[in-house]
Amino acid sequence: MIGSMLVKLAFAGVVFSAISYFLSSRKKEEAWAIRGRYGFYIAALGTILSAGFLLYLLLTHQFQFTYVWNYSSTSLSTPLLISTLYAGQEGSFMLWALYTSIIGLILMQYSAKRGYEAEIMFVYSLILTFLLLMLIIKNPFAYVWESFPKEVRVGFLPANGRGLNPLLQNFWMVIHPPILFIGFTALSVPFAHAVAALMKRDYHHWIRAATPWTIFGVAVLGTGITLGGFWAYETLGWGGYWGWDPVENSSLIPWLFCLASVHTILSQRRRGTFVRTNFVLGMLPFLLVLYSTFLTRSGVLADTSVHSFVEPGMWAYIVLLGVIIVFTFLGFGLFFRRMKDMPKVKVEHSIVSREIALFLGASALIICSVFILAGTSAPLITGFFQEKPSAVDISFYHTTTLPLAVVIALLSGIGQLLWWKQSGKNSLRRNLLWPAIAAAVLTLLLYSIGMKESSAIILSFAAAFMLFANSDVAYRIFKGNPILAGGSIAHIGVAFFFFGIIAGSFYSEQQTVSLEQGQPVETLGWTLKYVGSHPIDEKRYGFKVEVEKDGKKWLLTPVMYYSEYSKGIMRNPDIANFLTQDFYLSPVSLDAPEEGNSKNVTLTKGRAEQVSDYRITFVDFDFSNIEKGKMLEGGEFTIGAKLLVEKYGKKATILPKMKNTAGSITYEPANFEDLRVTIAHVQPDRENSANSTVEVKIAIGEVNSQRNNNVETLVVEASIKPFINIVWFGTFTILVGFVLTIVRRLKETKGRMYSEEP
Repeated sequence: MIGSMLVKLAFAGVVFSAISYFLSSRKKEEAWAIRGRYGFYIAALGTILSAGFLLYLLLTHQFQFTYVWNYSSTSLSTPLLISTLYAGQEGSFMLWALYTSIIGLILMQYSAKRGYEAEIMFVYSLILTFLLLMLIIKNPFAYVWESFPKEVRVGFLPANGRGLNPLLQNFWMVIHPPILFIGFTALSVPFAHAVAALMKRDYHHWIRAATPWTIFGVAVLGTGITLGGFWAYETLGWGGYWGWDPVENSSLIPWLFCLASVHTILSQRRRGTFVRTNFVLGMLPFLLVLYSTFLTRSGVLADTSVHSFVEPGMWAYIVLLGVIIVFTFLGFGLFFRRMKDMPKVKVEHSIVSREIALFLGASALIICSVFILAGTSAPLITGFFQEKPSAVDISFYHTTTLPLAVVIALLSGIGQLLWWKQSGKNSLRRNLLWPAIAAAVLTLLLYSIGMKESSAIILSFAAAFMLFANSDVAYRIFKGNPILAGGSIAHIGVAFFFFGIIAGSFYSEQQTVSLEQGQPVETLGWTLKYVGSHPIDEKRYGFKVEVEKDGKKWLLTPVMYYSEYSKGIMRNPDIANFLTQDFYLSPVSLDAPEEGNSKNVTLTKGRAEQVSDYRITFVDFDFSNIEKGKMLEGGEFTIGAKLLVEKYGKKATILPKMKNTAGSITYEPANFEDLRVTIAHVQPDRENSANSTVEVKIAIGEVNSQRNNNVETLVVEASIKPFINIVWFGTFTILVGFVLTIVRRLKETKGRMYSEEP
């Protein structure tokens, strides 16, 4: 009761605050602004206390509350217990509301000093109203007998809770979601500034006050996205730091739009241009955060994403959809109403100017975002036209974003060498010459050591040009005033990040191998030997694999265990980290080989293989998005291989299957005449599905299917991740650049910026 009352108190306070601030903006009376402040103080206090109370319930194991029972248990460590605060839908909205309240207190003072408190806090209070309304609908303080009235008697106290999903029982769970939600919250501030400026018909001065918040939002949300990628790579065993999952993309899209906004606001601050563009880009990132929230929380991605929450219920669904409509109409309704009053700035810059480079760079970021948005929304769109929603293939993202990455890299280098308004052709030619030559030399060097793919060569040249051009500018600026070098340093980080992507995307190698205990196996230039397993704790087992290269040995211990929570196998990789590459070992299964007169054949997708009188073509995997989600979450899953079999003009499609149940691998062979086909191993290629392979056991005639259980066999996926450290170094450098830029822009916003001339 206490928690629910605190949430309702906060809701009443923020509604009163929004009304008061609105009246203050219309009547220009300080008394209404004072009432608005008190209302927001009440809302913030209620939200902070309710979040603290929920955390208290979690730490003291009050399992009579449904949320506490559903996401925590007595076996969790204190850091993980704290992380259960935001493990579920109700808790994540609580965290979002908490951050919105705290940042709102800072924003109140920030906007009051700049003469915009009433308008900004009116919009911002509406945002907090939505979050608190969600907490009333999705009540984290409901009792178990209220949630399960037919199964649980009133007053029942469970002895323990269900616990936290094993996928989330990790150090990164403690820091990744909180940082991500700070980023989401930060993007609401530029939205509030933009709408407030439209209310006051201020078309220029709002940009200065909104700039630090925009850069802060980009920096924090980008950090959260990066940490999520590192978590997926290091712990979850997904084989990479980015999988183009719809929910991953839903954080990336607002970040890219906000990044585009960072570039266009520079032009308005300096030359007064892009007035309309900056209003649109000031509002879209937050609206896209709302859209991503809808995708994640509404359950529409349940069949296509392993991150998606379950359906929240009808009322929550309506509120999620309604809030997108309300804020879209609020922002863009005012925008179109004021558009005729917005000043039209005469274009005074030439085609060879920094303004043009910023415009083209922002346009490339927006186009990239639109492509990703279209792919991400595919399950939602296809759901209207077919019974089962479907997602786009990962190759769609690679095909659409690669050319844009080249354009962004080149413009990020050229733009730093251009002057505002107009650049002299001779000076520009001199400035471009040495970065272009250095980039060409580096690209030729990469070509000479094995880079042959044309797309990799083109992107490498663009990234190298970006690196050398920005390094030159950063060096010259750093000698004068280091705080002014933030933009160049961030661009240098992007260049390194692109090099890391090139190495990982084009030159990663992977292979699935079976390791019979005690028998060395050669793969990818390494020697692997499975030497046995050992218990890590009462639930988890580590599988010790000796890896050897150039006479040096390392012991890797990937982890695989059965989870009662998800009723399936959980897998964590182990990684040997080196300066130039990672050797990545992910467990697949424990297996025992099949004996008899069978033959193992590796089939590549679309390619026919002749086996005796049979011609066998691997058509595709039969592996739905639902089964993919079950596999990644450690549940029971089944994968099949569609094979076209031909013999003397007769054709048939057969479907052998492999099923993983609680770590036990069972095989369902498929037959055609006297041919029997059983899956041995599967190796889908996420980057290019045409390269996917399946290893099958083919038997013709009588087969002795007796299994040998004397030799334990560990099936692992071994892969080499070249220069992965460049990705992490690049993202760190980008963050440093953003921090310097935030400090610089904050210094520029002191005083009543709204009263200045543009």
